[in-house]
Amino acid sequence: MRVVKKINNNVAICVDNNHHELVAFGNGIGFPKTPYELKDLSKIKRTFYGVNAAYFNLLNEIPEDIFEISAKIIDFAKVKIDKEFNPNIVFTLADHIHFAIERYKKNVKIKIPLEYDLQCFYENEMYVAEKAINYINKVKNIHLNKNEAVGIALHFINAENIQKDKQEEYDDDKIIASITEIIETDFNIQINRKGFNYSRFISHLHYLLKRKNEKMSLNSENKKLFESMKEEFKDSYECVSHIAEYFKTTLQWNPSEEELLYLMLHINRLCAREDCYR
Repeated sequence: MRVVKKINNNVAICVDNNHHELVAFGNGIGFPKTPYELKDLSKIKRTFYGVNAAYFNLLNEIPEDIFEISAKIIDFAKVKIDKEFNPNIVFTLADHIHFAIERYKKNVKIKIPLEYDLQCFYENEMYVAEKAINYINKVKNIHLNKNEAVGIALHFINAENIQKDKQEEYDDDKIIASITEIIETDFNIQINRKGFNYSRFISHLHYLLKRKNEKMSLNSENKKLFESMKEEFKDSYECVSHIAEYFKTTLQWNPSEEELLYLMLHINRLCAREDCYR
């Protein structure tokens, strides 16, 4: 196996003997000067094929143990869920778990009232998600709420390789492009559309649009947090208000305060990395 690019000391981009690119995890494999030939394959702990390069930056943002947790959950999911998953799922799930833990530490609680529906229609996904929450809590010695399983189950459902209707996909892309333009105008910035931060942001917009299309709704316990964020992040709130107006006039949809809070959290996360608050 040829190591072609270092991500960090324990993660690297490699090419196997069949000339397929992969992401490899292994003790010290990124330490030597690249490129080089890795002869001791026992150093490799995990490999991931077909990962979009836009997600590589996650490898330096998220602790390695979160990737290992995510990988073990996906290993279990592949046994219990008879679906083909998008190859990026270990990375996107790791990002989801990392953000859930961040929210837990900040006591930000967002409840998605879909547990009964998912239990009925996505029994396997919910079963794996509930097991995942128990596993995360045990390994990290924390107490994520059981409702967090709903978010993980939705993550599985979105990662299942189901063909979307071309018109639906086109409409979503147009909506996301319009939202991006609103953010760029309000913050007077140019967002890097090829970067991971934007890829992560639009994945959350897809979740938001999926909830809208399927008449799902977030239900949070964060009325005070929403009011506090309106005051603390006035620019973000003004931007979200413009997006809400766009939804109202274009989609005839009035997003709830919970959805606006969710959107503010992710706009703040995007803007913190795009230097919107310079």
